[in-house]
Amino acid sequence: MSLIGGTGCITASIVNSVQQKNAERANAEMQRKRIEGYKVAASRGDLEAMTQLGMEYINGSPSLERDISTGITLLEQAAAKQYSPAEYGLGWLLLNGSNRQVNARPLRAEQLPLDPLRGVELLKRSSTRSCSPSPVFFNRFSAFDVSEIYRNGGIIGQDIQQADLWLARSILDCGYPFDAAIRYKFEISKTPDTAAKIKTLSFLLMQPVSDTLTKLQASMSQADIQAAQERMALLRQAAIESRQQYPAPPNPRQR
Repeated sequence: MSLIGGTGCITASIVNSVQQKNAERANAEMQRKRIEGYKVAASRGDLEAMTQLGMEYINGSPSLERDISTGITLLEQAAAKQYSPAEYGLGWLLLNGSNRQVNARPLRAEQLPLDPLRGVELLKRSSTRSCSPSPVFFNRFSAFDVSEIYRNGGIIGQDIQQADLWLARSILDCGYPFDAAIRYKFEISKTPDTAAKIKTLSFLLMQPVSDTLTKLQASMSQADIQAAQERMALLRQAAIESRQQYPAPPNPRQR
């Protein structure tokens, strides 16, 4: 019986191995066909295909030898045509060598010299084309990312005023982030002092009425609520003025 059982395990292992190899071959073939499709469409000037193919070259794969120079050239060409995903992807590469994709391969400085100021500018330009630069980059919001870059500092230095401005732009133009995320960012994740509550409420007031907003107001004095309203008005005005240089994306979410 033990012999039979052992034989059965060996047979199952062989079957699983064959199935795995077949699946790998099928996936490789699908990837090859997808890349060939990108090449054909990119040769015709399709901006999405140029951006997708550019990222494929930058990452490299069994179906496409890594060619960073060609990848960057394709992104530059699509970005020059004001294609939001290309601006977004190239912007992040110039910021820190990351292209913000799952399983992406980062670039070293010698492969692509960093240019953080141009990188941030490209992200800002991307935010004027659309709220989220899909289909190449899913669940990303350019204006919000600009806000986080300024808030976290790092390679371009911290600038809280710019961080708050671009967060206001993200909320007013795109309705992102949601109320709970805003409260977590400024109040719950830090000591919930009066200043934090005022700052949190100033952003929540740019959104539709929510339980988060109502509960926060209930914990604040009328004077602090007034201070938040005044801060919200200043942020809203700054956002409006910034649209002269960086227009809102098509069909922005107006409040």
